[in-house]
Amino acid sequence: MSVYCTICGTRRPEGAKYCSHCEAAFKDEAADSRTTQGPPGYGTGWFVGATVVLAAIVTGVILGGDALIARSVAAPDLTAYNQRITPDGRITYGPVEPVETPAEEWTPSPTEDETSDIPPVSTEPAESVAPSVPAVGNELITVTPEAAQDPAAADVVQLLTAYFTAINNHDYDAHQAQLTRAARAAMTRKEFTSGFRSTVDSEITLAGLSIARDGRMVAEVSFVSRQNAEDGPERQTCTRWTVGKFFEGQGTSLRIGKALSGSARYEAC
Repeated sequence: MSVYCTICGTRRPEGAKYCSHCEAAFKDEAADSRTTQGPPGYGTGWFVGATVVLAAIVTGVILGGDALIARSVAAPDLTAYNQRITPDGRITYGPVEPVETPAEEWTPSPTEDETSDIPPVSTEPAESVAPSVPAVGNELITVTPEAAQDPAAADVVQLLTAYFTAINNHDYDAHQAQLTRAARAAMTRKEFTSGFRSTVDSEITLAGLSIARDGRMVAEVSFVSRQNAEDGPERQTCTRWTVGKFFEGQGTSLRIGKALSGSARYEAC
């Protein structure tokens, strides 16, 4: 019986049939062996080795896949770090901020049924609406829009209507009732009769209201008087007048006072 392995030289333990180092059969045992079967575990080493290699490959694939996924997730988008030229001429690197494009709002086209009740659009210009003017005039006296805006216009029209009606009717007492005491004293009945006996006034217009230099309210009044030649200025039978009528308060009423010098002018019509 061999004491040492003839393959690797390892000392043979007593009773051992195979080398504990290289697993070779000792010669005296190999000669007696009638089978080709090796020692326990012999011939299965390739399977174990292949299993180990396969496990290593699978582990590498798993670990490598996780690393690849991690790199894919963590890797920055290199396409966003572009080289570009700034407005002042410098070359810079950095992420390019995306430009948001507003979404186009879609509006459905109206159907034939929806458009059938829509009235046509007029191309004619809209009519301008004139501001409302208080109706303060009457059949005898016309009031301009400017004068009608004055709060005292209605009272002035009422007083002027009574005044000119008294002249056209040749009514001295009614005429005097529209005047202040000072104005009544300036005209006697005889003067009124000789001055207005043939006069008829028309086309009377209240053009404006203002405050005179003496503090009284004054109305600018224009009218046309027709009279006999002997009763008219410069023997005129038709005269166009523009006069100032001065108003004063008498108690709770408004009256016509004496006019200031130069407040009347006339021309033949």
